Amino acid sequence: MPALPVPVPADEVPGASIASALWNAQVRDGIGYLLNEPVFVGTQTSGQNVLHNTWTALNLNTEQFDTYGGHDNVTNNSRYTAQVPGFYAVCGIACFTANATGVRAARIHVNGNVVQGSCQMFMTQNTNITGVATPLRTVYLSAGDYVEVAGYNNSGLASPGLSTGVAADLASALFVLWSHA
Repeated sequence: MPALPVPVPADEVPGASIASALWNAQVRDGIGYLLNEPVFVGTQTSGQNVLHNTWTALNLNTEQFDTYGGHDNVTNNSRYTAQVPGFYAVCGIACFTANATGVRAARIHVNGNVVQGSCQMFMTQNTNITGVATPLRTVYLSAGDYVEVAGYNNSGLASPGLSTGVAADLASALFVLWSHA
């Protein structure tokens, strides 16, 4: 099903009959939209270096879902760009390779700016990949606004920094779901 615009209710006069154009615009298209709302799940399938003490937008080179074409696996692949305006439920995860020093963190950015209350930070695990998930946040996105998940570490490793980790069941990811206009 193609991407549909968010339905806009019509102003109608009580007692007027419903024409087919009005029925299609108000009922068919509205139901069609709700059955095909914007959904995006993107994951990272190869490691990315994250510098010490630096928040870094995480590259997402694989799409599991992208119903409205808001993500590109090559150009700006850390971003999901809203195709329709509205409130979106957003969360992400940043995964890092094993390292015994410091903390690991993840947070959500909208248009490059941090979303307050979206950060989660943990002490590292020294023998396993560490995955840090953000809290689920609702954000308003206008068409053209973009959202990203960013990762952080203070492992003390100089350039190239600490690599993000990828395992069969754990990888950095971004989840975006349109919830309402």
